[in-house]
Amino acid sequence: MIFKSDKGKSFTQEEAIDLMVSLSATDANSEKKWRGFYNSLSQTELQDEWDEYWKP
Repeated sequence: MIFKSDKGKSFTQEEAIDLMVSLSATDANSEKKWRGFYNSLSQTELQDEWDEYWKP
């Protein structure tokens, strides 16, 4: 799955996870938490979360 920011930049799944980790890293387990969150969502739910965060 490819994600696009509102400015048209494309992100792969790995880049999207890395970005979310970097934006919210609060402890040593942040990456595991984001991967768990990412893996718990369907593609539609994940796209909705992405759009809610990145679209104006």
